[in-house]
Amino acid sequence: MRPRVYLDWNATTPLRVEARAAMIAAMEVVGNPSSVHAEGRAARALIERARAQVAAAVGAKPAEVVFTSGATEAAAVLALSLI
Repeated sequence: MRPRVYLDWNATTPLRVEARAAMIAAMEVVGNPSSVHAEGRAARALIERARAQVAAAVGAKPAEVVFTSGATEAAAVLALSLI
């Protein structure tokens, strides 16, 4: 029997161990990052730290990194940035 080859990575790409650990840690942070209370500031700090890390990894400025919830939202952000 030949080994099965899975090609639908768009549907379910496995996470790297480090990415999974970072996501689990981030989900433990409770707080609206737009709020000024301590929990909100902690959540905002987490997001800004991630933004800086992504920017450094791709050679961008942190202000150029926009997190979205999915492809449709990302396409809209990209379209607006081109206006």
